[in-house]
Amino acid sequence: MKRITINVITMFIAAAVISLTGIAEAAEKQQQPPANVTLTDQQKKEIEKMEAEILKKRKDVISKYVQYGVLPKERGEYIKNHMDKHFEMMKQNGFVPKPHPHKFEKRH
Repeated sequence: MKRITINVITMFIAAAVISLTGIAEAAEKQQQPPANVTLTDQQKKEIEKMEAEILKKRKDVISKYVQYGVLPKERGEYIKNHMDKHFEMMKQNGFVPKPHPHKFEKRH
């Protein structure tokens, strides 16, 4: 009985290792930097509209935090200004996200 239990545990461990290897390989493939993608003007307008809506909602949340005393007014304004700058940077980049510079470098 003890031997059967050990064999079952060993099979579960082996299955876990095999599945984790597959997940790691799939994650590595997904993290490849995209090719030079450019959006059409229509696509940019759609994304800009959606991003503007998201920005407004996020700024509303910051305003509520300030109203409820969770954040000081100065910090809330700083955060909102930072969000505006980020939106403008995204707009300048054509709303195509840039990969993190260290995300794709091979370490080994």
